[in-house]
Amino acid sequence: MVDATESTSSFSDLIDAIESDLNDVDAAMERLETSRYFNDEVTGAPLQTQFLVSNPLARRNP
Repeated sequence: MVDATESTSSFSDLIDAIESDLNDVDAAMERLETSRYFNDEVTGAPLQTQFLVSNPLARRNP
């Protein structure tokens, strides 16, 4: 049997994960709107094409 504390903790963890995903989506939308989507998030350098092809969700150069 699952107690109320464990259930609340699971629910809270799920909400945290969803909020994290939504923050990632917001950041991606901002990068798209400012034409920085294919650039390294930290350095601003363009993402390497071959790396981006093999890792389409990449946000940083290797």
